Amino acid sequence: MINKENVKKLIPQVLKVLAFALAFVVLLQSLSAFVFSGEKVSQISKRMADSYSYILEPENSVDVVCVGNSDIRSGFVPTELWEKYGYTSVVSSFTRQSISDSQRALKEICKSQKPKLVILEIDSLYDGRGPEDIINPHDTTPDNFFDSLKPDDFDNKISRDYSVFTFHNILQDRQRRSRRKQYAHGYLFCEDIRKVEYRDYMTKTDEIDIPIYSNSQQLRTFVKYCKKNDLPVLLLEVPSLSSWSYARHNAVQNLSDELGVEFLDLNLLYDEVGIDMRNCFRDDGNHLNYFGASAVTDYVGDYIGKNYGIESRRGDAELSEYWDNEVVQFKKINKIK
Repeated sequence: MINKENVKKLIPQVLKVLAFALAFVVLLQSLSAFVFSGEKVSQISKRMADSYSYILEPENSVDVVCVGNSDIRSGFVPTELWEKYGYTSVVSSFTRQSISDSQRALKEICKSQKPKLVILEIDSLYDGRGPEDIINPHDTTPDNFFDSLKPDDFDNKISRDYSVFTFHNILQDRQRRSRRKQYAHGYLFCEDIRKVEYRDYMTKTDEIDIPIYSNSQQLRTFVKYCKKNDLPVLLLEVPSLSSWSYARHNAVQNLSDELGVEFLDLNLLYDEVGIDMRNCFRDDGNHLNYFGASAVTDYVGDYIGKNYGIESRRGDAELSEYWDNEVVQFKKINKIK
């Protein structure tokens, strides 16, 4: 039975527990912000390192920010964009980067940069689910409901919000130690060519492969943040035989129409981009190699110049000297002629 005396005895204990919990949260926030900051993680984590390349960029010098999963990390070359168009850019991407991760990265970048365009590689909407695993929008069975949930969302959130846990996981695997790749600005260079047989994976259909609800909501939140901060958004899908389909194209087109942002699907534009699916991938058709990425960068550079009014920065002598040197060093370190 609870009486006043018991309550009086209980209050100090409850206050101690609450004080401990508060102190623990403050400690985690402090460690994550200072001791285990993104800068520290980026020096150690092979998975995360290149996504922090923007840290090295001169303040207010980046015009185009590319975020998303590993498809954009393998498919967009900032030094090529500068060399051909005089546009400055960074890629902040890592494997299975969620759209929430992308928004966090964008917020960090915007602390020191004022981008004129944000490119989101939209394949993040479907990470972890193959194009053959279509969720029927009219299927309301319990199985479909649970299929649409992401059981690791909580774990991902903890790792993102408290980098001390990310740092701990990294230290458990010493083999993952790696520094940022120099002069790449977030791009993952690879010249490997995996010969993939031609297949018509983009056959037109009325079928719609809707993304899971939580991912769609993340996209809506991302676009809302960008619009609030006057950041134009381009949803981009780079060529990917193994993770894309026309049904996914339809779903993203619907979302882009709903949100009032542009969607550019390069899976429908192989000839226009100027790449051959039989020699532009470094793996089984999921990630582009350097040759494919160069062609994509060239096409996207021309596209954003025509549609977003971004002007060349070559008139800025100091910035031109910096980026021209980045191009030279990038080619030198990767032995590009």
